[in-house]
Amino acid sequence: MAFWVHLPVDNERWLDATAFEPASPSPVPGKGYPVYFVEFGDFVFRFSSLDEIDGCIKVLSQKNLPDVKAELRGGRGPGSHWLNKLPGQVLQWSYRRRATEYLGECRDYFAAADAG
Repeated sequence: MAFWVHLPVDNERWLDATAFEPASPSPVPGKGYPVYFVEFGDFVFRFSSLDEIDGCIKVLSQKNLPDVKAELRGGRGPGSHWLNKLPGQVLQWSYRRRATEYLGECRDYFAAADAG
């Protein structure tokens, strides 16, 4: 999801960019980059920042999902959008409604753990 959440602000291609909004995650000294896993039902969400969790919640909490073709950037096809990588069960409104609530709880837990 990093490509869709951490947007380059220095007018570079995403891979060449050096500044992002929101800022891309920094490595934890001696440990590497943070990775957050959230298991809900039979699916495991994987995030590299709290901003990615926020972005996921923002999109998945909408009853009608956005048109991925309208959200394309950088000449990539609709199959590259992160929503198209999710299995069908995760895209069902009944699943998303419960999952986004749980993702929010996990996000709060991760934020508290990172602060302490």
